[in-house]
Amino acid sequence: MPPSPPRLAIITGAGSGLGREFCQQLARAGGWHLIAVDVDLVDAEATIAAARQVGAASGEAIQLDVTDAAGWLALRDRLQRDWPQLDLLVNNAGVCMSAEVGDGDLAAWRHVIEVNYLGLLAGCHVMTPWLKASATIAANDSSRHPQPATPHSPAIINIASVTAFLPAPAMGAYASSKAAVVALSEAMYAELRPHGIHVTVVASGFFRTRLLERGTFTLRRHRAQAEYLTRTAKIDAASVARESLAASRHGRLYVVTGRRARWLWRIKRLAPRILFRIIARRYQRIIIRSEEDSSDD
Repeated sequence: MPPSPPRLAIITGAGSGLGREFCQQLARAGGWHLIAVDVDLVDAEATIAAARQVGAASGEAIQLDVTDAAGWLALRDRLQRDWPQLDLLVNNAGVCMSAEVGDGDLAAWRHVIEVNYLGLLAGCHVMTPWLKASATIAANDSSRHPQPATPHSPAIINIASVTAFLPAPAMGAYASSKAAVVALSEAMYAELRPHGIHVTVVASGFFRTRLLERGTFTLRRHRAQAEYLTRTAKIDAASVARESLAASRHGRLYVVTGRRARWLWRIKRLAPRILFRIIARRYQRIIIRSEEDSSDD
């Protein structure tokens, strides 16, 4: 039998961190043409170069601001000229900031929502019709996909965060944007499952990426706490990508990565008031230490 043609995957935020790791793992699996999308073209090109070193047969880097709906449409139209179907969309691009409600520049809050949620929504909105058409092709192509809703069916992986379930103080912008991602993914799961399309939403705990490097923090204590949680994390980008891809293949909706994140998620479901009282007390101590630091300066 002739070899199967490569499958097409689009990964946003692919220039570093988790997005690059998704590309690496798909490259190692083989049989994928990777579209590495990032606002920084140089970073996206570096990801494709790294993917080729570990086995990717083909791939290309695309510069795109995910909040640009016209850019998404142009990308879809260009890819459709060369590819009959889309097999995987990974919405990973994101930014972070810390500020209490009432503090900081409102434009910064809007930017977080625009990138983390509206940018993801734009990608889903533009690519979903193509994914539906691809699912129909897959269901009718017995040589590649004997039946719909198999592990090889078209899929979407949306990257949220454990903060979607556990919004920490001063992380309102980031947490609410990720909560919106979870809600959208749940709706899409119900909408697209009848079409044979898998939707998976990933709520990861802290792990090392460049997210904090590029984030903005109103208090040094906020950054210090985030860096501590990242530094002491027991998971990394490789394990998050691996769990996410495995969950997608099995058609799972939710992925909560990291033991600490899973325990906090369970505690919130059982005793939310107690948990947030504890969080509030700890945050009060952070504020007190920040005020003490400021007085020492």
